[in-house]
Amino acid sequence: MQRLIAAIAVVSLAGGCATVVPVEPADLVLTGGRVFTGDARAPWAEAVAVRGESIVAVGEGRAVRRHVGPQTRVVRLRGRVVVPGINDAHVHVPWGIGPESIELPADGGTAALLEAIRALVLERPLGSWIRAELPPALPFEGLDRIGLDAVAPSHPVRLDTLGGHAAVLNSAALAEWGIARKMPDPPGGWYGRDRAGRLDGWIYEHALWIARAAEAGRASDAEIRAQLEGFAAAAARFGITSIQTMPLLSPSRTEHLLIGIDPPLRWRVIELRMGTLPDGSSSHRPLKYILDGTPIERNAALRAPYADREGWRGRLNYAPGTIAEMMRRAASGPRPLLVHAAGDAAVRVVLDAMKGTSTDGWPRRRVRIEHADGLTGEMLADAAALGVVVVQNPSHFALAELVQARLGPERAAEFMKARTLIERGIPFALGSDGPLDPWLNVMLAAMHPSNPAEALTVEQAVRAYTAGSAFAEMEESRKGTIAPGMLADLAVLSQNVFEVPLSELPNTESELTIVGGRIVWEREDEP
Repeated sequence: MQRLIAAIAVVSLAGGCATVVPVEPADLVLTGGRVFTGDARAPWAEAVAVRGESIVAVGEGRAVRRHVGPQTRVVRLRGRVVVPGINDAHVHVPWGIGPESIELPADGGTAALLEAIRALVLERPLGSWIRAELPPALPFEGLDRIGLDAVAPSHPVRLDTLGGHAAVLNSAALAEWGIARKMPDPPGGWYGRDRAGRLDGWIYEHALWIARAAEAGRASDAEIRAQLEGFAAAAARFGITSIQTMPLLSPSRTEHLLIGIDPPLRWRVIELRMGTLPDGSSSHRPLKYILDGTPIERNAALRAPYADREGWRGRLNYAPGTIAEMMRRAASGPRPLLVHAAGDAAVRVVLDAMKGTSTDGWPRRRVRIEHADGLTGEMLADAAALGVVVVQNPSHFALAELVQARLGPERAAEFMKARTLIERGIPFALGSDGPLDPWLNVMLAAMHPSNPAEALTVEQAVRAYTAGSAFAEMEESRKGTIAPGMLADLAVLSQNVFEVPLSELPNTESELTIVGGRIVWEREDEP
């Protein structure tokens, strides 16, 4: 039997008579607030009604309240702001169980770091792992396997760079990971070696991720599910409703483990391809390649040398011919393509490969460049014409001093564009790729410490985190704006992010998070 139909009188002066229009009651109505719709034609409303998993009405409060029936839950917003659910377009979920990361001293250089590890060795059981993240400003050249062996001869030690594209291991850790001197470099990655060809402990790009994937894969399903549920709960508290992630686990195992995760999020699983190009699979799963490193390790591929290493331009993980083949397959195959390209040389190779491929349908393909820090100058027009989608990460903007040191002031002022990309009509989305908090990332996007001239407005940043991310995953007809017929993915915020000082944005929380009409997070003191 159909649900109760409430007959509501609507003024329609046709011949002086009012018309009665039947309106099916909503399951949930949010009213009395500031609803940021994300629709440029009508960016603000007062209320929104939800039935099932979809939005059925948006607008002035009185009109939307027509959808209130006997069973409708009504949430009185009391002026609070509602936004489309945040869609994190580039997030690294903690897949698998590895050694816990410890804090290392940020000052004192390599000597202080090694002394800190020596102290940890005295406290830890023999053979237990020591893992930490290296301070980004540390001069990596003074750190290697030999130095780590001297302070930790029997404890496996792994020190990751902030960018996650390289790590340095001692001999015990190399042995635990099965990395031997004569092991060949894998496609897309390499092992650091001294002049005699011996391993120096550094592992780069795919060589690192292959080992990390094997480590993550050893975790049990129960361990990984517990991690995923903890992550989903944290995301819901921020107002995040969609996640686009590149897991270290196989995509099939990942998708199996995501079934029944509570609280529910919308997950887009992207295959991180390590090694050779895939065969002619009919899969429609998105495919990602990492084409270069990051400025942190000085392995983002640049057209001119790094300012702080004479003659060094970084490197591509794949030959230009291989990248051209990636583009040829993307032009005709069913799989959406994403590429990590940070340096300007890497971005140029991608755009040239696209231009060299015979197709007039690139905008429809929506090739994504993750980061695209070096997208500048003459490349902007090419990117706009090819319909490239840029997914940027505001947490990177916080590394202003490091970017200045690596590139020099003049080039740094041309890198990490954001506002210019939007003004040039290049589709633009945001993802965390670091701290999950979207409101911290909105603040960084609106400040842009590395390149203040490229700072966004808060509204631009929120659009990029919602509608922009939906466009990046080809879901803009269902997500990213608050309008009738769209999925009811919404967040009621603890403060008006469009009016508070930028420095207060990280204090923002979601007081009510809704995914497909289902409340997945609600503060206990909410009505």
